[in-house]
Order: sequence, then structure tokens, then C-alpha cells
Amino acid sequence: MKNQYFDIVVKKILKYKNKLLEIKKIKGIIKDILDSEYSEQKTYKMIYYLKNRWYIESLKKDMFFIKNPEKTYKEQELIEKFYRDMLKKHCNDYLEWKRYIWWLKALELNISSYEIPEEILIVNNKKQATEVIVWEKKWLFKTYSSNKKNLLPLFYKYTRKIAINNQLYPVANLELAIIETLYNQSVINKWYWEELIKKIIRKLWKSLNIKVFEDFLKNNKHHSAINKLYKISQTINPILAEELKNIIKRYSYFI
Repeated sequence: MKNQYFDIVVKKILKYKNKLLEIKKIKGIIKDILDSEYSEQKTYKMIYYLKNRWYIESLKKDMFFIKNPEKTYKEQELIEKFYRDMLKKHCNDYLEWKRYIWWLKALELNISSYEIPEEILIVNNKKQATEVIVWEKKWLFKTYSSNKKNLLPLFYKYTRKIAINNQLYPVANLELAIIETLYNQSVINKWYWEELIKKIIRKLWKSLNIKVFEDFLKNNKHHSAINKLYKISQTINPILAEELKNIIKRYSYFI
């Protein structure tokens, strides 16, 4: 491959330095420069040279970080820099607007813990998949249904928007996040989420809206999770435990 072509590609690529580019954009730049000499083989050879000489770094399939070859970045630096933007873009590209962050990460976000997780669950109405994004970080996409009925409309009304780095993310509110964490229990980090829920009960119980739990039971959902919350609260906050006991008596059953 002629050196002048590579030099021209590098000059054009570096206009996007410190940004992300999809492979189709990089291929487009190369195609414009090679013109009549363009071929898929030459294009992938050019991309190989760009990677090998540290002008681009692969963060995920078909997504590259454009960089100064003289500068090296630690993995965590790039995760912190691009993870949320990549998540937002992926959701915008492949999911409909009605979606929200579910489970343990939602619980953490409700108490202002913004650390990037090893895995994050996104509830939506069309995609069910697990994808590895940015090294070992996982995105889990989950649909929410029962007896062929989509439950997203029921639970979406109990979400809130949380701002992170000037972007808004729909997240399960505190009540929903607690119940979903108890519903989808993880054995691996059992101690962590149990202590987190206990901490919330001790410090934030007055802000919990019992009517949210009541609504779940009225819709015949989350009986076991609300029973678990009742048992946890018995030893920590008898007032909350009594309120939960009353709605379980009225709309559910004890487990």
C-alpha cells in the first residue's frame, strides 16, 4: 500500500482525535482517499495499519477511539470517558424510547452512586440479549412480560430521569429498584445488595411511597419481593414493617 495514501488517511482520521468513530465512517474516509484503487481488502489492511501504529484503538466491535499514537490510555480511563455515551447511543439506535435502567444499578443510582458497573440491565419492549461492550463490561437487555402481556407500561410510570454527565437516563425509582433487586436476587453479591437495602430502610424509609408497593400487588405483581422487604424491615424499622404488613394482608398473602 502506498505510503502517501496512509499518510493522507492518518491526517484525515486525526481530525477526529479523542473521539469515537464507527468502522463505517473510517471505511468511508479510506474509500474517498483510495478512490479508484479502493477495495475491501485494501481498506481492512489500512485499518490494520492504523491499529498497529496506535492511531485507532478498538473499544468494541466496529467502534474505534481516534488517538495520538504517542499517548497511551489506561482501560479505566477510556471506560470512564466513553461508556455512558456508547450506552446512550446503543439504546437510541436499537431500542424504542420507552426503556429504563433496572435492578441493582438503578438502586445505586437512586442513592447517587454513579460508578460504572460490570453489568447493567436495561428494560425495554423489544430486545432480549446480553452484549459485552468495552472490554468485560456487559449490557443486558430485558423484556418485561407475563402471560404474553407486556408489563413495561405498568412499571415505566415508576421511573425517574437521573442526570449523569449532562445526559438524562430513565431509571427505576427507589421503590421499584428495591423491589426489582429483591425479585432478581444475585447470589454472588447477596451481602452487598442486602446491606444496601437495609441502609435505605434506615435512612430513607420516610421517603418511600407505600402506594407504589400497593399498586404492584393490586396488579398481582411482586408478591414475593414485597414479602422479602417486609421481613427485612421487621428488624430495622417496625413502622415500615407494619405498613407493609397491612398492604400484604389487604392485597396479597404471606410467604
